[in-house]
Amino acid sequence: MAGNDVIFNRIAEALLIDYASVCYVNAGTGEYEWYSLDPDFRSLQIEQGGRDFFSDIAQIARSVVHPDDQHIFTNDMRKDRLLSAVKEGRMQSVAFRMLIGGKPVYHRLRLIRKASDNEDYFVLGAINIEKEMRIKQSAERFEREREQFNQIAHSLASHYDTIYYVDMETNHYIEFSSTDIYKQMRVPPGGNDFFAESRKNVEKFVHPEDRAKVEALHNKETLLKNLEARKTHAVTYRLVVFGEVMYCRHFEMWAGDRKHVIICVENINEEVAREETLRQAMAINITYSQIAERLADRYDTIYYVDAETEQYAEFSSTNLLQALSAPAGSSFFATAKKNIASVIHPDDQTMLYAFLNKSLLLGTLHFPEVRQIEYRLVINGVSVYVRLSAMFTKDQRHLLFCVENIDKQVRALKSANKMARTDELTGTKNKLAYQELEESFQANINNREAQPFAIIVCDLNNLKAINDSQGHQAGDRCIKAIAKLLCDTFTHSPVFRIGGDEFVVVLSGSDYDWRDALLDSLRAQILGNLKRNVQPVAATGISVFDPASGKKFSDVFARADSMMYDYKRDMKRRL
Repeated sequence: MAGNDVIFNRIAEALLIDYASVCYVNAGTGEYEWYSLDPDFRSLQIEQGGRDFFSDIAQIARSVVHPDDQHIFTNDMRKDRLLSAVKEGRMQSVAFRMLIGGKPVYHRLRLIRKASDNEDYFVLGAINIEKEMRIKQSAERFEREREQFNQIAHSLASHYDTIYYVDMETNHYIEFSSTDIYKQMRVPPGGNDFFAESRKNVEKFVHPEDRAKVEALHNKETLLKNLEARKTHAVTYRLVVFGEVMYCRHFEMWAGDRKHVIICVENINEEVAREETLRQAMAINITYSQIAERLADRYDTIYYVDAETEQYAEFSSTNLLQALSAPAGSSFFATAKKNIASVIHPDDQTMLYAFLNKSLLLGTLHFPEVRQIEYRLVINGVSVYVRLSAMFTKDQRHLLFCVENIDKQVRALKSANKMARTDELTGTKNKLAYQELEESFQANINNREAQPFAIIVCDLNNLKAINDSQGHQAGDRCIKAIAKLLCDTFTHSPVFRIGGDEFVVVLSGSDYDWRDALLDSLRAQILGNLKRNVQPVAATGISVFDPASGKKFSDVFARADSMMYDYKRDMKRRL
């Protein structure tokens, strides 16, 4: 290119501005020179000059520019378009991503000197703006996620009267949400010393009988001690607002960063009234603090879902308030249903599909209503009970799906139910379990849905005499022995101990089909014991349900009981 001295001077002047690279172009001939002092640019091994800038720049772009940005050089910078934009002043700067070391790095292509009517030369400079773009993107992402967090917090706060977010290092606090009642009390919505401000309000609004414990509650050292070894701490007390007593629940918990404490205050007037009614009716002495501890359990996972687009973000309960990024995705309902087949217990899949029917859910769920369903996740082959709660956020444009692990509670309840229906001595089912089975079978009979079944009544012989002559331990051994014999014989049927020496077996399925052979085997073993004068010895009777004439389950039992006494008399004649 001619006029190299002038070119080099202009290049040098441009490089002083700290551009990553500078390109000097003759718009008329297409000749160009490309200079760079940046080691990253040099690593791309771009030709330092050529005869056709417009053709070469398109070719270079295909190898070193991010595919989504290549159109800038292959289309927007075609000769006619670029020269027109340069002369009209429209070509000032454009951002693009350069692939350096396989990674996209943001640069800005800027017009340093444009062609004029007197000369055809123009100068383009490329400057690294990666840091600037990342800061901008982080700010935009933070703003989007801050709005999500606000929506989540407002929605959760709608279930309380007010929530305080307290910095435990500085004591600075903000009040996140407040009802009209709290606004009328003129409690400051934020400040530099939560504990000092709270102690002033105790004297104004707390019931005189509760002031001592509430003053202690708003002591910083006491709060920290309360949260040393527990997840949450809850206390109930009374406020006096405009002459009216208002029961409140106050509970506190650490935020995920362990630097802030979240304090929630809830009006529980209605709950207190219900609890008092329940206490009087059932005489159960459960304190409101214990109830608060249970209600204060945190969710394990929260999904924040756009009800229209189905885009969603997933938040962990341990860092909900301070996280700046979270797993996200699109098509929440489709994704959730796709995962049902792989992570939900087969017996629970149908009801969860129905619960996650988008049209039905959006048509029937209204703010601030909460819809819940309980089901089992299968994790590493082990079933875990969880509860899913669905609710609208305050803007009624987003949904919250909150997942809570309730496995311990459910299994404890099942264990308690099993113990309540198990005979402690024999391990068989007890009379309560038998009564429940009778009600279930009777319902099937009433609905004409009863399947074939038979009842065997078994009564241990001479239990009183054994207890009197050998002691109750010997009697208990006889009871356990006959129970084991029944269970070993009727392996597919429930065995019930309904009295001290009386058992019932309800046969169905294969045991029903083979009832005669099984009963013969049982009786043969008992008769053998009778001949050898060893225990257990018992009388048995059987009765089969006849759907054509039978109306009551109890009638089948009565016939089996009668047959048992007939057999018992026959056994005595054999002695």
